[in-house]
Amino acid sequence: MKQKIIFISIAVIAIGFLFWGRNKSSTSGGGAILATGVTPATVSGEISPYDFGSVSMARGKVEHDFALKNTADGDLVIDRVETSCMCTKAVLGLPDGKEIGPFGMLGHGFTPSVNAVVHPGETVTVRAVFDPAAHGPAGIGKVERQIILGTNKGQYKLGLSADVTP
Repeated sequence: MKQKIIFISIAVIAIGFLFWGRNKSSTSGGGAILATGVTPATVSGEISPYDFGSVSMARGKVEHDFALKNTADGDLVIDRVETSCMCTKAVLGLPDGKEIGPFGMLGHGFTPSVNAVVHPGETVTVRAVFDPAAHGPAGIGKVERQIILGTNKGQYKLGLSADVTP
C-alpha cells in the first residue's frame, strides 16, 4: 500500500512539472512571447501588441496583419493557431499567397489543421480579425486578446487591444 502511494505521488509531481514547463515562457519584444530556451524566428514589423484604439460595436469588425519572418537557419513549422477568445479570429497567410483559416478559440467550432512550413527568409502574415460586437453590451470597455501560434521553434502570442464603445 505504501509503495502504491509513493508511486502515485511521484506520478502526480511528474505530470505537474510537465504542465508547468509547458506554460513557462519568457518575453521577447513585447508582442511575441516565446517558450523558454528557444532560438525563435523573429516577428518583423510591429512586435508590440497592436492597439486598435477606440472601436465602435456599430461599425463592425476590425483587422490587423502581423508579419512573422523566419530568420533561423532551419524551417519554421506552424502546427497550431488559436485565439484567446471567440470574438477574435486569425487567418494565416502563407509565403505562396494561400490562406488557411479562419482559426478561433479552441473548442468553439471547426479548427482547420495546420502544417505550414516557412523556410528561412520567408514571411507569413497573421491577420487578426476582432469583432467588437461579439460580447454584446456587456463587452464595452478595454479588452485584450491574443493569437497563439504553436511552432517547432516555440510558442508565439500576438497581442491585440481595443477600447470597445457602443
